Amino acid sequence: MMDIAEIRKKAQRERNQGEGGTVAPPSPSAAAPPLAAVESEGEIYEELFSAEPLRYPVASPPSLPAVSDPLALILAGRRAALVEDELPADDVEQAQETATALEILCFRVADELYGIDIMELKEIIKPRETTDVPRAPSFIAGVLSLRGLIIPIFILRERLGLPSAESKGKERIIVVKRGDGLCGLLVDEITQVVRIAADTVENPPAVLDGIDREFVSGIGRHDGSIIILLHLDKVLDAALI
Repeated sequence: MMDIAEIRKKAQRERNQGEGGTVAPPSPSAAAPPLAAVESEGEIYEELFSAEPLRYPVASPPSLPAVSDPLALILAGRRAALVEDELPADDVEQAQETATALEILCFRVADELYGIDIMELKEIIKPRETTDVPRAPSFIAGVLSLRGLIIPIFILRERLGLPSAESKGKERIIVVKRGDGLCGLLVDEITQVVRIAADTVENPPAVLDGIDREFVSGIGRHDGSIIILLHLDKVLDAALI
């Protein structure tokens, strides 16, 4: 049987013959192999150079469950991905409370505590001299100029039908929006701004009859105190007397 070196030489000679090259004559010292050796040589040559490449086992991917509804699979994946983006429970609860809460500016008129939505507030100023308006209702103190704007001032005590009282030096004018203009509400004292859950606001009680009931939009509660929420559109309508 020929050794590996002789087999390689033979393969090189056959390759050169296939390419049209000149084949070098065999070395005189090399003896011609017997027929049996040639047959064995062909077997070895075929085993070494013509054998198929080795094939390594490859792990097949795990079988996926059949999905009858691809959209359901996509939505399930989106829901799983959203779990990581959800806010902590405390933050979600706080955001929900903020979205459903009303911020109320509280003030006193006589002995009652009233309130308006803070979103209706423009500013708060100290009382100042006003200019009378002929034939104006008694609850309108007059008008004043606020940075070039003429605004009417409503005396909230008289507007709500409450008894007059001596000044205590705590009075303030609440400037609120009304349409494209502004109006002022003269109150006895500003107290605080509170937050009330919107779903806890009660309807005006039935004991408020006539015009008084129209002025009230609801009843709120905070720290045991009752806050009468005013309906500003009605309060500032001078035609309602």
